[in-house]
Amino acid sequence: MIDLDTARSEVDAVSADNVFAGDFARLFDEAGAAALRREGGESHVTASCLVFDSESESVLLNHHGKAKLWGQFGGHLEPEDDSLESAAVREALEESGLGSLQWVSPTPVDLHVHDLSAAFGRCQRHYDVVYAARARITDSPVVSDESIDVRWFPLSELPVDLLPDLPARLPDLYRAAVRAESLSSRG
Repeated sequence: MIDLDTARSEVDAVSADNVFAGDFARLFDEAGAAALRREGGESHVTASCLVFDSESESVLLNHHGKAKLWGQFGGHLEPEDDSLESAAVREALEESGLGSLQWVSPTPVDLHVHDLSAAFGRCQRHYDVVYAARARITDSPVVSDESIDVRWFPLSELPVDLLPDLPARLPDLYRAAVRAESLSSRG
């Protein structure tokens, strides 16, 4: 299982001017390692991944079974995850059904904190660490047990039933993913 120092290090790699950076620091200070476990409290860390295709300006989204809304792939940290990145990798591969993804950055592209509906039971707030990966729109996703559907969407034709804050965030997430891809191809 990921340790607190590793999680702090990954979160600290995101720009300090991210509006949620202070929230993560407070959670880690107050909850300690319990913040990394779903059973550690009502508020805890999750990892997610925005899967995109820069050539078609599209994103691969998951119609989440519990939320009944479209969003990026992600979820709770599991015992086998030794980093937030490895949790994002696992979640993206499990939920997309794709055989592989091209990881574009060793660091997260965003941090986000959001409240959850009653459909999520004990979980009330997720502190989400967002990574990015590239796939091709010609790659065919497979719907997982946790999903209602998985589908590619051009940025100009997103579904109306996105997670509540995603319509405002998705363009910036996409741009951050493309920037990360550009930087990784230079290195």
